[in-house]
Amino acid sequence: MSTDSFIYTTAVLYVISALHYLLFLVLRKDKLATVGLYGARIGFLTNLIAVILLAGTGGGVSLFTEKGAFLLFGISTVSIFLYFSTKHKFSISGTFLMPWAAISLIVASLASGIPKNIFPVGVVGVTHIVSAFLGYSAFVFAAITSLIYLIFERHLKKKKFSVFYHKLTSLSLLESIVYHSLTVGFMFITISMFAGAIWSEKIFGSYWSWHPKEIATLVTWFTYAGIIHLYLYNNWKGKKLCYMSMFGFLLIVLNFLGINFFSDKDIHSFKG
Repeated sequence: MSTDSFIYTTAVLYVISALHYLLFLVLRKDKLATVGLYGARIGFLTNLIAVILLAGTGGGVSLFTEKGAFLLFGISTVSIFLYFSTKHKFSISGTFLMPWAAISLIVASLASGIPKNIFPVGVVGVTHIVSAFLGYSAFVFAAITSLIYLIFERHLKKKKFSVFYHKLTSLSLLESIVYHSLTVGFMFITISMFAGAIWSEKIFGSYWSWHPKEIATLVTWFTYAGIIHLYLYNNWKGKKLCYMSMFGFLLIVLNFLGINFFSDKDIHSFKG
C-alpha cells in the first residue's frame, strides 16, 4: 500500500472515531466511546505507518511539507489523547480532540508532500520536528481540557446536570490534567528548542540567529514557563490556570500558522 492509502485509511478511522465521540456526548452511551477509542487506536497505527513511509522518501525532508506537518499534527494529537484518556479515563476529551485529528488527516490527504528545499535532516532534525508537534498537541489538549473545566464549573454553579456532570469526576481532576498536560508540552517544546539549536548549528553554523520562528518559540516557552511558575508558587489554580492555558494556546496558533503556513520565505515554512 502507498503512503496516500494509509492517509486515506487513517482519515476514515479518525472521522469514525470523532462521530462516535460526538454521539457519546449526546446519547451518553459508553459503548459509543469504546468504538471511538478503538477507531483512534487503529488510526494511530495507520497514521504512524504513513509518517514512516513519508519520512522514508527524501531522507526525512518530506516531513517538512504541508502533508508531513498535518500527518505529524494528527498523530501527535492522538498520541496525547490516548495517553491522557487511558491514564485518567477521560473519554469525553475525545469529543473535542478527535475532530482535530480527523481534520488534520483530511487536509494531509489533499496537501503537497513535495519539499520546497532539500536539506539534511538526520536524527536531530526529526527529533526537533516530532518533539515540537508533541509539545503543540499537549498544549492544545491543555486548552481543550481548560474549556471543559470552565463549562463543567459553570454547569455545577447552575446545578445543570449535563453530560459533563455524569461523565466527569471532579474539577480538581480536570485541573490536575490541565497542569499535567502543560508540563508534558513544556518538556517537549524544551527538547525541540535544544534539538533545533543543534540542528541549526549543523546546517547554518550558528545555534541562534534571532530568526522570527526562534523568537516566537522563545516567547511561547517563556509564556508556558510563567504559567507553570504561577501555578506552583502563586496559587494561580482553577479558572486562572484554565484562562492562562487558553491564552497560551492562542500564541501557539499564531506561532504555528503565522510562520509555518503563511510565510513562504522561511525554512520553517511548510509551503511546497
